[in-house]
Amino acid sequence: MMGKPLDFREREVLRIIVEHYTDTGQGSNSFFVAEHLPFEVSPSTVRNIMASLQAKGYLKAGGKRGKFPTDRALREHIERLLKVKPWKESTGEIKIEAQGTLEDFLKEAARNLSVFSESLSLLVSPSIFHIPFSQIRLLRTGEKTVLILLNTPSGLLLTQGIRTYRDYTQEELDGVARMLNRDYRLKTLQEVAVNLKLRMDNEVRMLREILENFKILLERIDVLVEGESLLLGKLEGNLEKIKEILRIFEEKKRVLEFLDNLNLGNEIQVVWGESLPIPYGEGCVLLLYPYSHKGVAAIFGPKHMKYSKALAALDLTGQALKKLLSSEVSHGG
Repeated sequence: MMGKPLDFREREVLRIIVEHYTDTGQGSNSFFVAEHLPFEVSPSTVRNIMASLQAKGYLKAGGKRGKFPTDRALREHIERLLKVKPWKESTGEIKIEAQGTLEDFLKEAARNLSVFSESLSLLVSPSIFHIPFSQIRLLRTGEKTVLILLNTPSGLLLTQGIRTYRDYTQEELDGVARMLNRDYRLKTLQEVAVNLKLRMDNEVRMLREILENFKILLERIDVLVEGESLLLGKLEGNLEKIKEILRIFEEKKRVLEFLDNLNLGNEIQVVWGESLPIPYGEGCVLLLYPYSHKGVAAIFGPKHMKYSKALAALDLTGQALKKLLSSEVSHGG
């Protein structure tokens, strides 16, 4: 059953306490809150308001350290930020440009996301099989080995070496590449594979065979982690506990299995530490932005992170990744 909505004074007192906690990780006392409210009120009145907020489940006692926001207060704070997106901090210095290889690009994006969110960043690379291409080349590099060079519409280069079930000549590979570039430009290899099931002509036989061979190998994705040192300076607890948390992120398989079990949509999502497969993660939170098929940008840190800044950095990074991996040709190309 829904409780009575907070009145103006309660909302303002709670805002001061939540913002102080997310900025510093510290609790607030009535004197601190009274000094920062946009209206004049005595500390004793603030104490009464804080007691009411605690009774309603928005605050918890921290002894001499003052009052702290509960998970309910933090959840509502994030929901409000996601609804109105008041990104206060400038993220103009985050530059995400399409150049070089996808691997280099993702590493730079992960570094930028970590720096500007001041947290550990996690970037799951997309599957090559689900990225639109403007051009594809297939190079025979040895017996039963082929190098795929895929250019995205935004100018990124993706490379993947694979082994094939049988040996192909360079002439055969060139023929397949010409067909892909002629008939399926700006499509994904997944879309090509679906289309080929409807075509019965002999021309596509080799292409169908190669795609079936490639698919499992091209579904391979990677996990990039940046900012471990930032996490060490923010998480509370002994060093062994923190190292155990970091070890989980190094186990890429476990990270991917957890993400696969989430019902990811197209917007930023919040996963609280209690739901994470991470020991000692109760005081943490994971912010996720699914930017493509299997591709996810994420920020992990303590619950007292600067949410406005973190969400702004995640939103900008996710949107840039989504755009750069889309089928839109930049610069009118």
